[in-house]
Amino acid sequence: MLNNEKITLMTKLSLYEQKKYDKEIKSSKYFKSDYMTLKMLSSFACVTIAYIMALVIVFMYMADGIITGMTKTSQYISLITIIIILYVIIAVGYMIFSYAFFSNKFRHMRDNLNEYNGDLKTLHRIQELEYDSIMENVDEEEM
Repeated sequence: MLNNEKITLMTKLSLYEQKKYDKEIKSSKYFKSDYMTLKMLSSFACVTIAYIMALVIVFMYMADGIITGMTKTSQYISLITIIIILYVIIAVGYMIFSYAFFSNKFRHMRDNLNEYNGDLKTLHRIQELEYDSIMENVDEEEM
């Protein structure tokens, strides 16, 4: 009386719910544009903080050399310009990588959720068929 297909589906659904469901169900409530905006903003904040921390570390390590080596204001301006240009290049590169990564991640989450929903529908159909067959057997026994 055990239905192997039903047991397999229930096991598969249970494993998905235990491993991925919480993260993916929260993300599935967003449109792709909203999800990407949130992820891109957090990526931008992270790359900015990381760049500032790297600048602080480099400046702390090389402060004496930087300060004594620069005697003119134009040298300070060129240093600041190089720092800004380097930041823009790193930020743009990281944002391109982030967009590709999170877009791919969102697509995989949607695919997983679509598969999960399809399995739920299949399980529901199996249960309906079992219920209908039980009800038919009960009706036949009453007559």
